[in-house]
Amino acid sequence: MELSRRDLLTASAIMLMRPMSSIAAPTGAHLAAPPLAGGTEPMLLCWNENPYGPSPAARAAITQSIADGCRYPDDENPRLVKLIAEKEGLRPDHIVSGTGSGELLRALGLLAAREHGEIVAAEPTYSELTGYAQHAGATLKWVPVDKQLRHDLSAMQAAISANTRAVYICNPNNPTGTMVDSAAIAAFVAALPDHVTTIIDEAYLEFVEGAPSSASLVAGPKRVVVLRTFSKLHGMAGLRYGYGIARPEVIEEISAARMTTPNIFAVRGAIASLGDKEFLADCRRRIVASRTRLTAELARLHFPYAEPHGNFVFFDTGVPIKQFSEFMRQRNILVGRRFAPYENWCRLTIGTEPQMDAFIEGVRAFRASPAKAA
Repeated sequence: MELSRRDLLTASAIMLMRPMSSIAAPTGAHLAAPPLAGGTEPMLLCWNENPYGPSPAARAAITQSIADGCRYPDDENPRLVKLIAEKEGLRPDHIVSGTGSGELLRALGLLAAREHGEIVAAEPTYSELTGYAQHAGATLKWVPVDKQLRHDLSAMQAAISANTRAVYICNPNNPTGTMVDSAAIAAFVAALPDHVTTIIDEAYLEFVEGAPSSASLVAGPKRVVVLRTFSKLHGMAGLRYGYGIARPEVIEEISAARMTTPNIFAVRGAIASLGDKEFLADCRRRIVASRTRLTAELARLHFPYAEPHGNFVFFDTGVPIKQFSEFMRQRNILVGRRFAPYENWCRLTIGTEPQMDAFIEGVRAFRASPAKAA
């Protein structure tokens, strides 16, 4: 039997618009994920993805855009930029879009690396900016997180030199999940030399309901860039749309350093997702509830953990992470990779409720297993 184009689009729409309660654990999202015995797909609790995926409105918009996949979204992206600017209370010339905030992090790393510039960053933190900048010739100055695994802003301030071109603050931080107060960041920025750009990565801020953003700092006298993404709460990691907030002259610099432009599915999906506030609130509620449930169980089992503010938890397994990862892999669960210098710590992404059931059962078994002391 041959299917018409209309039949194929209708079938795709039905699959993409399933209600959230029916969405199973994502499968096949990462080709690098090793299959287990018998070919069973593992539970991916390792990439900080939103397991509930894009909103129903975004799915519908993406599906309806399949026929327009031959079109460039150049005339539509400005509409999305305008919506984002309105949401942030700024003019569109304060916004730059990218194929995920990752592209903008790389562009900023490239800018900071000019003439072998220096970047100050916490250790550990998200490495896309620092890794790319180092490849481009930047010098990195690492500042260990404090005893609570938060950014040590005083130590970062002391690390600033005449060669420093940028300071990177991931807030909430990845992989620790900890957060520093926006007032503390504002005081930190105010004390910086004028030649330093503060890059504040707020990829996970939307999981902290009511938390103030540092976006207001871009209107001040210092060079500040705030980054956001549709990859986390919006569940669009595979579609790639992010944006930066800064003064217009800084926006022009970042725009000139970009390498690609967002695709039509990302643009239309993001426009629709912005309007689906009920879905976003429900995702946040479910993820935070599961996160609280996990930390309560970790406390009961006496696993130390950092105070989480994102869609993941960073905790001390008590053994090298490779050993813990292998234990969980045998239970069909993939967990976060090694984050030096925290060799025993695991970053665990919050999954669906059934996935969290499976992980909590696994961590209980690990605690009771003699193998943990090997």
